[in-house]
Amino acid sequence: MTTPKSCADIRRNLCRRCAALQIPVSGIFELTPRCNLGCEMCYIRLTSEQMKPIGTEKSAEEWIALGKEARDAGMVFLLITGGEPTLRKDFPQIYRALAQMGLSISINTNGTLITDEIKEVFKEFPPAQINLTLYGVCREDYTDFCKNGDAFDAVKDALRWFEAENILVHLNATFTPSNYSKWTKLEDFAKKRSLELRATCYCFPPTRRSDCTDCKEFSRLTPEEAGSVMAEEILYRMGPEAIIRRAETLTSPLQKSCDLDNGEPMQCLAGRSQFWVAWEGSMTPCGMLSTPCTNPFNSNFKDAWAKLCNDVSGIRLCAECNNCELQSTCMNCAAVTFAETGRFDGKPEYMCQMIKSYRNKISALAERIKEKSQ
Repeated sequence: MTTPKSCADIRRNLCRRCAALQIPVSGIFELTPRCNLGCEMCYIRLTSEQMKPIGTEKSAEEWIALGKEARDAGMVFLLITGGEPTLRKDFPQIYRALAQMGLSISINTNGTLITDEIKEVFKEFPPAQINLTLYGVCREDYTDFCKNGDAFDAVKDALRWFEAENILVHLNATFTPSNYSKWTKLEDFAKKRSLELRATCYCFPPTRRSDCTDCKEFSRLTPEEAGSVMAEEILYRMGPEAIIRRAETLTSPLQKSCDLDNGEPMQCLAGRSQFWVAWEGSMTPCGMLSTPCTNPFNSNFKDAWAKLCNDVSGIRLCAECNNCELQSTCMNCAAVTFAETGRFDGKPEYMCQMIKSYRNKISALAERIKEKSQ
């Protein structure tokens, strides 16, 4: 029987193969920047007033037409996201039409607005996966973090319904200064329900928010805190052996490349087999990038995709990273670099410090584990 893990492996392999051929097999439709919650670290949230100078949301008909064009160009996997996509009253209409195209659809949601109408369309066309963001484990957490304590009750109701309908759910969590002291409680919440928690300690600067006049000043963990919690979370979730294995990889010799004046090209799937279409119509390699950018609504999807691929192929990252000793564990990418420095070839110091902290913590934990076993 095919398991969720093997399905994920198949998808990853397919996306990699498609990247070599520049086939847009995986897409993200960001239906809205609006949200019913007020989380402090959100990278996109806009009010209706803030949206006006930027653009207007695309209609259901426009999203459905784009879905057909993208499918005809090769799209198989589609992630629907926001903002909070279920906030749109026409979400069931958009979802049903896209599902009827035979696409494998996943949903990013906070789980607070799963109405009876949405439940009916999910029963008719079950999503491949629900990615539900978890902000806390009680009403007080949601009041502090999201400015809405009632949201927690809605989340619990949604999780019970998804479980009853046998719909695959993954929980996502972002650790910030407001909640990282409770990260073990988030892990326990997921474990108690036999759900996978995908936690991140890195917060992108909210460069797409209209109120971000200085994106260096926002609420996130220090790089030292982020790296340390990232290592502790691995120990808590996967056990001592996982720490030992990771510590061993830290000492593996780096395969040095020759000194280059230019950095490496983008290595991820963004702009090679994956694309992101924002709420107002712009298409970028991923949602954390504002450039390169095309607009499939102003031309057609195939032409917009071809231009995006061409633009992405010219991107080069930081040359200093080519021979960096942290390279084997670094999570740097074009989006991180651009968000942190405003350019693709910049050096993202926050990420450098975070990875150093992570490696130091992994080594310290491994030594402690070995000492206990002796």
